[in-house]
Order: sequence, then C-alpha cells, then structure tokens
Amino acid sequence: MTTLLRWGRSDYETAEDLALEARLLAEHGVTTRNAVGPPPDLTGVEVLATTSKVKVTEAVLASADRLRLIITTTSGHEHIHLPAAWARGITVARCPLARRDAVIETSLAMGLSLLRDLPTLQARAEAGVWARAELPQRPMRRLAGLVVGVVGAGVIGAKAAATWRALGADVLVCDPRLPDGVSLDELLDRAELITLHCALTPSSRHLINAETLRRLRPGAILLNTARGECVDVDALLAAPPLGGLGLDVFPEEPFPRLAELAARPNTWLLPHAAGFYQGLGRAVAEELAASVGAFLREGQPHHAVSDDE
Repeated sequence: MTTLLRWGRSDYETAEDLALEARLLAEHGVTTRNAVGPPPDLTGVEVLATTSKVKVTEAVLASADRLRLIITTTSGHEHIHLPAAWARGITVARCPLARRDAVIETSLAMGLSLLRDLPTLQARAEAGVWARAELPQRPMRRLAGLVVGVVGAGVIGAKAAATWRALGADVLVCDPRLPDGVSLDELLDRAELITLHCALTPSSRHLINAETLRRLRPGAILLNTARGECVDVDALLAAPPLGGLGLDVFPEEPFPRLAELAARPNTWLLPHAAGFYQGLGRAVAEELAASVGAFLREGQPHHAVSDDE
C-alpha cells in the first residue's frame, strides 16, 4: 500500500468529502492519514496532499525519506517550495479542474456587469434614485468587438480566452509559454478589459503595479481571480479609478482596506469566492484521487507543475 498524508483541510471540505477522498484513494492502493496544525513528520510518507493554508518549505521536506509526490488541492502552487521538492526528485502537481469553470463563470459575471456599469446603477437604486435619465452619461458598453486581454494560458486561462472569444470579444492572450501570444506591453496598450488567470511566480508578483496601471487604456476594466499578489493594491488605491474593477483575491485576506476599495465606482469585491460552489469538496476529492492514481500507474500525475511555470 502507498501511504498518503493529507495535511490541512479547507473550510469547504466536509467530513463526507474527506471520507470519499479516502475511499477513492483506497481503490488505487493508497492508505490515507490526516494531519492538521504544525508541520508533520513525513517519514515513510510517499504522497503528500496539501491545501494552500499550509507551507511546504525546505524544512518541512527535511524528514521526507520516501516522498515521491506532492499534490495540492488548489490551482495555485506558491505555497510549495518547488526547488526544494525537485532537488529531492519529488513531483509536484495541482488540482485546477475542480474550480476552473466556477472561476471562469465568476470572472465573466464580473466583467459583463462592469461593462454595463451595473454596480453603479445598483448603488443608485440603493440610494433611492431611479437613474434612467442618467443612462446617456453612463459608460455602458457591449461585448461584441471588445478587446479582452487574458493573462495566463494555463488550464483556466486557456478556457477563459476561448469563452470570451465565443461571446464575441477580440481576445489577446499573454503567456511566455505561448508561441503566438502577445507581449504584456501590447496587451496593456490594447486591451479594454484585462482578466488575470496566471499563477503567482516571481515574474507575476505585482504584475499590475503603478507603471502598468499608467499604461492602461482610459476606461479599462481589470479583473483578478488569480492570486492577490499579482496586483499591487496599494498602487491601485493610489491611482485614479479604473473604468471597472473586479477583485476576488487580495494580497492579505481578509483585506484591511476593503471598504476603501469598495467606495470606488463600478467595483465588485469578492471574499476569495470565485472557485466556490456547492459540491466543490467532492470535485476536489475526485480530481485528487484520479491524479494520484495516474501517478501510481504511469509515473505522471495530472497537471504536474513544470519549471517553465
């Protein structure tokens, strides 16, 4: 039997979800142990499954004498020290499919409503104002022909780009791994709506900063359902308001300046909710077990993290 240690538990995961995960893993010849709290002893552990709430550091891996695979229940992997894992010959994988469609749907919902200035109209209604006479002065736009810039062409970003394109937008994709993608400079210069779907890496940290904000087209809309640190929120608050802003993730959560951001016009702020839906825990359990099974059968999990990420 292969030994898997499940370190950490997310708020959305129920006891039934974890029991299902253990049953599915058992079908692949895997026995499961659970740990919460401080870093566990990894002696004898062959597979480590984590959430983003724990940090798999070099020190944590010091006791890993048999570890072959680290798999995170999330799409992001910044909580895992990749060089330390790879130096020990440990494969690292993630589970992006469970949240992919929900993240894209949330990003689309925010983007489409910001194009139509709906948060502002809702605020007027809450103030008791019937704002129909104001419509000619509202920057309300249609999606057809809109230039949408997608940053990141991974599992989520690639489908997000295809979805925006199917709805009639002209889509630009920026990803250094994409041969026919555009540069970030070109995307910033041309896009009317920018949506972030990139992993958090040294090159994407503060990708949106004071300098890049100055490059945006007048009235540009910014969406971030990726990682909070991809946007320098202090620079965002110091800059003039954008044409629309939709943030699901923040550099610090809960974010202490939430009310200050919320006071900006045409803004949606969500509590890291884009990937959530009823049934997420079950979907994660199924994806994790399938990926571990593929690794044990074929030596390759689904969605392994590569060094070009």
